[in-house]
This record gives sequence, C-alpha cells and structure tokens, in this order.
Amino acid sequence: MEYIRSTCRRLEGHHLFLILTSLFIVLTGVSYYTGTLVLLSALIFYISFVVGKRLYYILGLDEGDREIYKREYTFGLLLMNIGLLFLILDILWAGGIPLFDPTSKRFLSPLYTMLSRLLILGWAIVIASNLSLDKVRVVLYSLIFAAVVMLLGYRTGVVVLLTSTLFVLYYSNRIKNRELILFVLGIFLLLLLLSLIRLKVVGSEGIPLLSRMDLTMSVLDIIVHNFNGVFNGYLLYCAIYSYLGMAPGPRTVIANSLGIQGVTITPTIFGGVIGDFGILGVIPYFAILGISMGLLYKIAENSKGIYLGVYAVILSYLLVSIETAILDLDVIMYFILGFLLCIYAIVKKYRSC
Repeated sequence: MEYIRSTCRRLEGHHLFLILTSLFIVLTGVSYYTGTLVLLSALIFYISFVVGKRLYYILGLDEGDREIYKREYTFGLLLMNIGLLFLILDILWAGGIPLFDPTSKRFLSPLYTMLSRLLILGWAIVIASNLSLDKVRVVLYSLIFAAVVMLLGYRTGVVVLLTSTLFVLYYSNRIKNRELILFVLGIFLLLLLLSLIRLKVVGSEGIPLLSRMDLTMSVLDIIVHNFNGVFNGYLLYCAIYSYLGMAPGPRTVIANSLGIQGVTITPTIFGGVIGDFGILGVIPYFAILGISMGLLYKIAENSKGIYLGVYAVILSYLLVSIETAILDLDVIMYFILGFLLCIYAIVKKYRSC
C-alpha cells in the first residue's frame, strides 16, 4: 500500500523520461518509423524502471533506515573544490572566459572541463547529505554555482546543476509539487535565454530549443535509416578515449559521417545506441538502464546522502541526454557509479544478515 501511495504522489524519473521523449516526437518532424522506435525505447525504460523499484522490495532493502554520515558531506565538499579548481585552470588554459569570448571555447581542455563538472556532483551530494540546509539557501547557492559553471560557455552543465539540485530538494521532501513546477519553469526560461544568446552570437535564425530539437531528431532519422549498427561500438570507444587524445570525439565522428566538417553533432541517446549496437541494442540498453535507475531511486529515496546526490545527477544527465546522448566519459562514469552504489547497497544488506 505504501508503495502505491508513493508512486501516486511523486513525479518520478521514468515519468519524466517518457514525457520528455514524447515531446521530442510530437514537436519535431521525425519520421513515423523513427518516432515509434523512440517511443518503444522510452517504454522499455519505463517498464524496467518499475521493475527496478519492485526489485528494491524483493531484495528487502526497505527494511531499516540508514544514517546520513558526515563523511559523505565532506566528500561532496571535496569534489566541489576539485571541480572549482579545474574550472579555473580550464579558463586559464583557454586564455579567456568562453561565456564572454566564444573563440576561447575551442581551446578548453577536455580533461579539465570533465573534472570541473565534479563541482556539480559534489554540490548534489552536499545538499543530499545535509538535510538541515533550507531550500532558500540551497537555491541561492545553486544560482551562484550555476553562474560559475556558465563561465565555460556550456548550457548542459548549468541545466544539470540546477535540475539535480531540484531533484535532491524534491526527493528529500523540501519542496512540494507546486514548487517543483515553478522551478522547472524557471530553468526552462533560463535555458531559453541561453539559447537566444547562443543564436545571437553565432548569427543563426530559428526558434530557440525547437530548432535544436528538430536538428538532432533529423540526425537520429539519418542514423536509423543509414547507420544502423554501423559504428560497432566505436562511438562508445571515442567517448572514452577522446579524453586521452587517442580518438576523435563521438559527436565529431557523427558529423564527419554525415559529411560535415568542423562542427560536432549530437545523435540523441537513441541514435548513439542504434549507431553503435543496432536497433535491437535498445532493448538490453534501456532495460539495464531502467532497472538500475529504478533500484537506485528507491535506495536514494530511503537513504539520501551520496545515493540521492548521485541519482539526482544521473537523472538530470539522462533527461538532457535525450538530446545530447550519453557520450561523455564523466557522464558514463556517473552512471557506472550509480550501478556500483546499487551493488554496494545489496552487498551491505546481506553481509549484515
């Protein structure tokens, strides 16, 4: 009964993923075949997420509460300081602030940029490990940190920081549904503003956000019809080894495959999977992803701390990846960390029996 009440009163990760995916299908000119494939993938994730939630009860992980340890709060602060340090080093390496000097953005260090995003993960862990932080201070600090992250000129980091903060507050019962909606609208307006600024800087025309969505879904259409399983895991390989200078970036590979040079193109989370593993690859991919995230969600809901911080960050990246794809080494590592936390919780439970 408690499980049913909890499901009814919360907007959970699988709901958000299905809703946002459906919007991408409805608001863009994607073909019926590709749209059906995307919707099927989202439904596989949805069902698997529910299975993961039920697995939490089957494994008996709901028995007893977990103390919030101070060391997790300290660990979050450590990650934040490391992220801030590499953000400063990244700006110094580029020789300018990309937000105000877009030409300096191409000189950013991929490694430094990746490590700078530890600020986002650290902040999520901090507010999930210290429940005494009130929502006003959390929102205020989040806006300050978002402004700092914005200096690198990437919208994704800003959106992930704000949405992960929002998810931590929401799933730790510090904001209600109405406040959740208001905050989401605020993040949407901020994203719209950043898109307008970007369009003005590059001198492009079109409807902000919608034109970007239409572009990435058209790329997905091309991948589905012409690059089904062609890359054989090469995109994933590039996502890892590009940070070591041993391979081009996966989005560069996509652009080059389409005959476009000098830019990067995102294939969506669906295009990345289909390009690497074929259409049948979406079944195990989204099934495993859904089960692990559903299980981690229930652990995070009960345990808070690092579980909730990591879950909030990977849920944010998952929603953003509908457009951008999971093709960054640090993001892949966050999802692996979430999976390992599930394994740790299970092992810890049965070792104590």
